[in-house]
Amino acid sequence: MKRFRLLSRLLSAGMLSAMLGTLAAQVAQAQRPIPFFDLKCVKRSTADHPYSTGSEDISVGRELYTSTASILQGTALTCRLPGGPASLRFEFAIPDNSDSPPVRIDVYVDGNQVASRTGGKGKVHTMLVDISNGKSLALEVFCTTSCHWSTRYYFMKAQIEPGAQSPGSR
Repeated sequence: MKRFRLLSRLLSAGMLSAMLGTLAAQVAQAQRPIPFFDLKCVKRSTADHPYSTGSEDISVGRELYTSTASILQGTALTCRLPGGPASLRFEFAIPDNSDSPPVRIDVYVDGNQVASRTGGKGKVHTMLVDISNGKSLALEVFCTTSCHWSTRYYFMKAQIEPGAQSPGSR
């Protein structure tokens, strides 16, 4: 009888541990950032390939950074959002060896402008925008003054950061 109770407790403890481990893994999985350029988007640009992804080392303010993407000025992207609580994080810059003018980035959620940021050379600029429960996200990138259509701006981060949700809620 004592053995049966001991085995029953061990089995219960094992099942509880397995369930908690699975739940923790689901929560961790659900909160991983989603790369912006992995979203399903439609683009508007004068170029066939208005953005590119991939690592490239650049110097910004005499410091070395690794960009994960670059985008041409004049590009507009409208993307479907995964839904739920989330933030959009952009870290962008103009390399030291570039003669590009400052860039303006406008962000729209469901057609309404929710953020705008202008950034110049010599500094990494950050945007953190609440996009919770939005259905679509639009991004527009423009030179603030006259520039060539092939002017490129660089992103160190461009991602959707899902917010915390209660375990079990979907």
